[in-house]
Amino acid sequence: MNPQIRNPMEAMYPGTFYFQFKNLWEANDRHETWLCFTVEVIKHRSPVSWKRGVFRNQVDAETRCHAERCFLSWFCSNTLLPNKNYKVTWYSSWSPCPECAGEVVKFLARHSNVTLTIFTARLYYFQDPYYQDGLRSLRKEGVTVEIMEYEDFKYCWENFVYNNDESFKPWKGLTTNFRFLKRQLREILQ
Repeated sequence: MNPQIRNPMEAMYPGTFYFQFKNLWEANDRHETWLCFTVEVIKHRSPVSWKRGVFRNQVDAETRCHAERCFLSWFCSNTLLPNKNYKVTWYSSWSPCPECAGEVVKFLARHSNVTLTIFTARLYYFQDPYYQDGLRSLRKEGVTVEIMEYEDFKYCWENFVYNNDESFKPWKGLTTNFRFLKRQLREILQ
């Protein structure tokens, strides 16, 4: 993992959330992934909320690291203990690229004490077979991959956005885009 990874942010600004997480079929000018996460420790067979935060791609000259790899680096360096079981949930603006999917698969193969669920706003190059294979490899390793729907966006708004107690305002097409992307993901994972 990469030692220069910054610690996670507590939250993001509303404009960033609405721009980066809008579930468009084609999302031009959105060249980075934002990843909101929760880490729960399993105690007595029940998850106990433990840590949460936000990562985004680090594309500076030193790190050049996608959000997924930023999370894994931070988690391994600061959190992961072999004698504890963890339930990790990601809410990401893009589904993982094939390289990141491969890193996640390798990580999970080495750490059977971690389970991962990914909710994604959009599918990254979902028509490309190489990207589809990355998503299928995650599923084979036991990762649950889902498309974010209204309740997931609302949860992110309430927990990962500096929202000044304002309510989440869904955008036009949120439900239609969710249905389209869910259908695409189902076809990929069949």
